[in-house]
Amino acid sequence: MNRKKTFYILVLSGIAFILIGGISMIDSNIPRKVSLASTLNVNLTDVITPIMNNGSIGKIIIDGSKFNFKIEDPNKSVVISVSNQSHYEYDLVANNEGQYRMETKNTGDSEVKIEGEVETKAAPLAFGGQMMLLITGIIVLGIGMKAKFA
Repeated sequence: MNRKKTFYILVLSGIAFILIGGISMIDSNIPRKVSLASTLNVNLTDVITPIMNNGSIGKIIIDGSKFNFKIEDPNKSVVISVSNQSHYEYDLVANNEGQYRMETKNTGDSEVKIEGEVETKAAPLAFGGQMMLLITGIIVLGIGMKAKFA
């Protein structure tokens, strides 16, 4: 393969990696609504940990047997805590940015149904993958430039 062809392939590949990494970084910081739909059997606990922006919203509806329900904000402060309920609805508006913890424990003798939706965004671990794409793009772009001028 001649140098000109190698140059274009490497430069275009590098640019593609950089664009995908950059767009992914922007997209992963935009909260998305995620549907909650699960059934919790007797003596089990369900934990939901959405990563929310300030002002993000969530709605949770729990119905069925007796249960305990608690929401903690990113600072581990209790937002709401209820015990021995058989039906509960809560509309959450995030006052702090970060990971919230919603815990439902089935304390009754039949299953509990959890429904609703919550806004969440990508975990911080995703940032590492996006940075790898950007760095790979820069390296491939640099190799392409080297191929052109070598």
